This record gives sequence, structure tokens and C-alpha cells, in this order.
Amino acid sequence: MRFKNKYKSCLWSRTDIWGDLLAKEETFLRPKWDSMIAILRSQKRRHRPLVNINRYRHRLCHNYKYIKPRSRANQVFKYNRVGYRNTLSLLFCLRRFYGDLSHKSFKNFCRPAFKSKDPSQKLLSALEGRLDICLYRLGFFHSIYYSRQAILHNKVLINGKKIGHCCFVLQKGDYVEFCPSQRSAIRTRLVARYKRFRSSYIRLERWRLSHKYKLQLHLQPTPNWIQTDYSNLSFILSSEVSTPVMYPFRANVDEALWASKYSYI
Repeated sequence: MRFKNKYKSCLWSRTDIWGDLLAKEETFLRPKWDSMIAILRSQKRRHRPLVNINRYRHRLCHNYKYIKPRSRANQVFKYNRVGYRNTLSLLFCLRRFYGDLSHKSFKNFCRPAFKSKDPSQKLLSALEGRLDICLYRLGFFHSIYYSRQAILHNKVLINGKKIGHCCFVLQKGDYVEFCPSQRSAIRTRLVARYKRFRSSYIRLERWRLSHKYKLQLHLQPTPNWIQTDYSNLSFILSSEVSTPVMYPFRANVDEALWASKYSYI
């Protein structure tokens, strides 16, 4: 049985990028997934033993005048190999989470952010304000790739107009809705997907369920900068993107900005 590339990227980065890997534990039966499933079950961080720690305390950069990041202080990797791998994994997870962005596209999102007073907030506004991300965050589609497919097939209207560009960034006051011919099918799909959340038995017995089934019953919160009307399958961007932003993994946006600016990765 062959698996999708997105789950193979979870195996490489050792991170549950989309938050649904542990719920599909019975699907991944090959031995190479055993270590990944074990890491997700334990949820424990691995620490390197502090042996001869004094040899790691020397400065790697002796002249800090050449390194002046705007988003965070100078970072010196305590353990060079581990620190470099963690930063590389962070960039990879962010790019995969936001619809498999290329390295060049992610740098284009980061470049205007450095001109603002709050670079991390500017980057989050550009990423979270995209049309495909908003549709995924609101639960209309269970993945970003399905929301992109709906946009490319002209099923989504912005202010009454069709937008064929899936990376379109929404502005404050934009009104988004679905085509009238597609609303019944999307509503039926939504009701079937979230039917198990409305069961009274599940609500009473939820505390007895294992961690795997709790992940299946997990609903991500609706962003507070969006006002949604699920009866009409529409929403409006009421304000600018604000923190906090929920991720299934540990996301350090400042570190991603720092790495993309100096392009050492």
C-alpha cells in the first residue's frame, strides 16, 4: 500500500503536520511508521545528555555587527546539528501546512514582513488571510488541497465574483460565499462529516475515550477575525488577522522569518 506524500513528509520531519496522523494509526502498518507513532503517543521531548557541556559554550559568531535580525535576537545553535535540523524541519512543516509552498514562494511572503514593525504578525496576516486557508480553518473542507480544488473549479465567490486563484489574499470586509448550484452538495457533505459530534452519547462518554478517538472528535476553533454564517455557507472578514493562531505542531514564526531572511536554509 502506497501512502500520500503529505504523510511521508510527516515521517521525515517527525511531526504530525496536519494533526490527523495518530487518528489513522491502523492505516499505517509498515515498520517504518512504528517510531513515528511511538513519538506521537509519548509526546515527550528528547533531551541530549549534558556531557562535556563546557565545550559547547564558546561563541560561534565573534562579531555580531554583521548579524542584525529585526524579528528576534541572535540565535546560536547550542548543538549545531540538532539546531539546524529543527529549524529546517520548522520551515518544512510551515510550507507543507500552508499548501505545499515552494521555498521561493515562502520567501516572497516573508520579504514584505520585514518592512513592518511586527514582522511575525505581518507574515501571519499574509498566510492566514489566503482564501484556501480560510475555507480550511472554517471547516468547509477537511484539507487545504480540497479547498484549492473548489476554488479552481469556480465554486467560491468573493464579493459576487469568481476567483480562479487559490492563493488570493482576503482583505477586511471581503464577503465569501459558494455558488448556488454547489451549496446543497457542500451542506450535505458538512452534515455527514460532523454528524458524530452532535451525538449525546459521545458527549457523555467522551472522557472515557482513548486519545486516538479524541483526535477524531476534535474540532478546531473558528478564527476570531472571521464572522461565519454556516446556514448560508458564507463568511466575511471582520478584522485583521490576530494571534493566537492554532497549529497542530510547535510553530515558531520568528525563527522561520530569521532563517528565510538570511537564507542559510
